[in-house]
Amino acid sequence: MDETKQRPSPRSEQEIFSDLRSLAQSDGALHEISALVYRDWVTNYDPKDGRITNDPDYRFSTERLHKNELMLLVGLMVQSNSDRIYSVVQEESEFAALADKLLRELHDRINFEAFPAFGATAGNQLGEADAIGPLAREAIFYGAENFYVHQLTRFTRLRYRDDAIWLLQNAGMSIRPIIDIATFIMDRINSQMSAIGHYRSQGQVFTNADLTNSLLIAKEDLRKKFGAKADAFIAKFVTPATASNIQFDSPFAVNGVAIAPIIDLGDVLYVANQYRLMESLYESPFYWMGLDKAYVPTMAKNRGAFLEKTTAEILRSVFGKDHVFENVIIDNGTKNDAGEIDVLVLYGEFVLIVQAKSKRVTMKARAGDTDALKADFKGAIQDPYQQALSCANLVKSGASCLGQNGRPIEMPRLPRLFPVVVLSDPFPGATFISRTLLTRGENIAPVIWDLGVLDCIAKMLPKPVDLLFYLQCRAAVFDTMGSDSEYNYLGYHISHKLALDPEADFMMLDRDFATVVDDYMMATDFGIPVARPVGILERLSIPPVTELLAILKDADPRLASVVVDLYDFSSAALEDYAAVIVQIRDEVRATGKAIKAFSIPTGSGGITYAVVQKHDKASLRSAEVIGEKHKYDTKSDRWYVIVDCVHTDNPIDALRPLVYPWEEDEDQAANSLVASSLFNSSVQQRVMGEKSRTPPLDKGAQGD
Repeated sequence: MDETKQRPSPRSEQEIFSDLRSLAQSDGALHEISALVYRDWVTNYDPKDGRITNDPDYRFSTERLHKNELMLLVGLMVQSNSDRIYSVVQEESEFAALADKLLRELHDRINFEAFPAFGATAGNQLGEADAIGPLAREAIFYGAENFYVHQLTRFTRLRYRDDAIWLLQNAGMSIRPIIDIATFIMDRINSQMSAIGHYRSQGQVFTNADLTNSLLIAKEDLRKKFGAKADAFIAKFVTPATASNIQFDSPFAVNGVAIAPIIDLGDVLYVANQYRLMESLYESPFYWMGLDKAYVPTMAKNRGAFLEKTTAEILRSVFGKDHVFENVIIDNGTKNDAGEIDVLVLYGEFVLIVQAKSKRVTMKARAGDTDALKADFKGAIQDPYQQALSCANLVKSGASCLGQNGRPIEMPRLPRLFPVVVLSDPFPGATFISRTLLTRGENIAPVIWDLGVLDCIAKMLPKPVDLLFYLQCRAAVFDTMGSDSEYNYLGYHISHKLALDPEADFMMLDRDFATVVDDYMMATDFGIPVARPVGILERLSIPPVTELLAILKDADPRLASVVVDLYDFSSAALEDYAAVIVQIRDEVRATGKAIKAFSIPTGSGGITYAVVQKHDKASLRSAEVIGEKHKYDTKSDRWYVIVDCVHTDNPIDALRPLVYPWEEDEDQAANSLVASSLFNSSVQQRVMGEKSRTPPLDKGAQGD
């Protein structure tokens, strides 16, 4: 007899959900939830240096309740017909332990249903597309947050400002007082919780009921400050404490307390989760207006305009107003427009084709319906990406681009293209799911960000070249590095430079990589002035390469490609090249040689670095001849020539971009042979990720 026991299947989702409902409606449940808030949702910071002091292991622990788990408990609690959920206080309770156990069981059940989606695929693949729904359900429900509080308040104001008349007529107030009231509530709760924290640090012990009191605000206080608008706010954002939210009958059904997250306890209001309150400002008016079928077209138009305008403004904060264009029409010579780009960024050779989309994940898709998920993914990501890809191909083919005023936009001859999809709302697990569902162009991986991520990246990488290099890195690891949050990629890049370890085929990034991002953005949430974290590339100190990069970063945008290409090098390779620069500078000074240079390949082509005695036409032409030779011999479309005169104080004296399509040409071939006879020149072959050998030198001609 086989005595091997198979592991039993987890209980059904509804059985677990039923037990969670019973727990959430037990006597004193509201006060027990308050204790969970203090256990899992308190952020500590040091006001002296503005540093978030929560340990990363605590911040990103899966043992902490996720926001959706906390709101699930609150959503089930308010279904109770009895006020004993808050009128009774339990002195001793196993509520927290039972909640943790049941919510872990629910998570295990969700994972259990997702297992078939993996099929027989390789470890670095998400799963089979036809069974993706159950697996994506886990990523959607337990995904990391994408917006920070200060972003939610800012974007909410922008998102609904054109809906002011509808809001006044149907909600009794415009978006500004909505934000003001919510901010007032949040600040009051923060102050009360801070007081609890202060007294706790001094040894004072509080009951769960005391903790609940710190999460309350009197309605009268709101009415005194905001008048009738307070009641209008309460009508939209407050849920009765009992006999409400009855339609919430499964973890993936509509949870009314997510839309109206404040709980009405009579004369006072209970705020279980301040983040969800601010998040609801950004999301809930969408549901209100969606019920007015006559207004839906206007709402959709306003949402689209908000997203495009806000995306453009964020990108202008990095690239400048002269490099960002909205609503660009592509004309390929036919009667009809060939394509339209929502936001175009043109910076030197770099072209960002940004398609903005206001499409939310439906409740059916969140519940694990594969067909619904595919439909949502198509509308939110696949379609705008396909549009961006089509526009990129048109730009590459030489089609004309026209700005809003109908004037032509001069495009680079050889554009370095990035398709970017920007969403107004987070699509949880978007990049994760895209590895299975996205149909994409060859060798062009998209960047899929929502406004929160885009805004954060623009704050942390405020220089055009830094953001462009990150775009290149993010696209390069699209298939080889996985994570549940875009902030993990960004944090890894700031600390290490985003690239796959040469010893690995695939990497998963944990949430603690986002610590550096969290520290900076959460400090802004608290209004604490802190310095932007300095990335590893900014910390680079390899003279004279560092000085070269510093100058090129702020130089003519046409030279941005040189910096991006050099950033791609390992620090060991840059140290080797720096040593060679110093060596040939010393040699040119000591020997009086007219020119000495070395050449290296890059990801886009190559670079020739020439040190000269005189900064004159003859020297510049000699350097160009060397660059042209290597460009032609290596069949490269791009080659950059850097000229450094030993008798000036400038780190570089000239830079010549040789950017044009390579073509076989008898004259060019003959010129290359002539250059070979004048300059004993070769190109160092570089292996990415490895310590490079010292580059060979181009031996220059003697004299002028």
